[in-house]
This record gives sequence, structure tokens and C-alpha cells, in this order.
Amino acid sequence: MTELILFPLNSVVLPSGKMTLRIFEPRYQRMVKLCCSESTGFGICLVCGRSSEHFNQFSEIGTMVQIVDFELLDNGILGITVEGTQKFVVKKVWKEFDGLRKASVEYLDNWPESTFEPDDRYLSIQLKEVYQQFPKLGELYTQQKYDDASWVTQRWLELLPLDLTQFDQLTLSQDCERAKNFLRNAIEPLVKREKGQ
Repeated sequence: MTELILFPLNSVVLPSGKMTLRIFEPRYQRMVKLCCSESTGFGICLVCGRSSEHFNQFSEIGTMVQIVDFELLDNGILGITVEGTQKFVVKKVWKEFDGLRKASVEYLDNWPESTFEPDDRYLSIQLKEVYQQFPKLGELYTQQKYDDASWVTQRWLELLPLDLTQFDQLTLSQDCERAKNFLRNAIEPLVKREKGQ
């Protein structure tokens, strides 16, 4: 097992995904300093609510991320960009003196690349449209792998409002098939409604 700093969030990032974060709490400033000085990453886990009392209830599955860019924002807050590298299962969690969480984790294999069946291509097309509507999201990716079903489904799981149980069940799978089935039921009705079918 590996020891990892945890950063609980209301949103998620999965392997090959990118996310921008604003770092202002002292404990997370310390986290960034530790990661930079030791050339290590940290783990992001999904939490079930916005208030602090829910921050002990987070997903069983998390993602190890590496800091790939940083900037000092206008208000003096540190902005960082992270990229997901590998999923893990949380085994044990504890807090340090300042409330920073650490965990013992076991890493999981990343999903293998996968091709789309013709009937599922709309998942890729719709994701491309989302990135066109919200260019700040799309600009995070210099390479957009719309032909890889694993890449596309993981980007969708990052965007959709999933509860902890849904997230853990979908991401614990060994490949993207279960997530693809979930997305068919979640997105296809929306596409048909837009087209007036």
C-alpha cells in the first residue's frame, strides 16, 4: 500500500483528465509545497456535500494527480492545474495536525483504450460539443482522444453530477463498458429530446 495526501472535492478527475484548482487553505498550500518539494502527487476524492460536515464521507475510489502547471491569481490565491494519472482504492484515512488528510491506498489498473461501436459515436460527438460550448474545459486538453471510448467516458463521468455510490460502482470497473451503458441511458434521451424525437 502507498501513503497519499487526499484532497476531497465536489468534482472529480480521472486518469488523463485535467482540472484547475484554487489553493487558499493553509493545509492545502502545505500539500502543494510537499508535492513540489518531493516530486509527488496527491489524491482527489469525491465528497457527498458542500458543507464541512460531509467531508468525512467521500468516495472509496480516488485518482492520483500530478501538478502540471501553476500560476498566482490576481487575488493572491495559488492556481494549479492537475492531471489524473491512476485510480486507487482508499483503505485507511487519518488527519494530520492541521486537518490535512492522508490515506493508505492501493492502486488500480487504468482502463485500456477502447473503440466505439457505431451506435455509440454520439457520446463522442456530444462531448466535443460540450467542449465547444465551454472552451475553458476543452482548452485543458492539447490531445482530445474522441476515438477512444475509455477517454470519452471518463471525461463524461467528470462532468456529470454523480453520487458517491454511482461514482464508485462505475469507476471500480475494469474497463469502460459499464460506464458506457450508464452514459447511454443518461445522455441518449437528452440528445433525442434536443432533436425533437
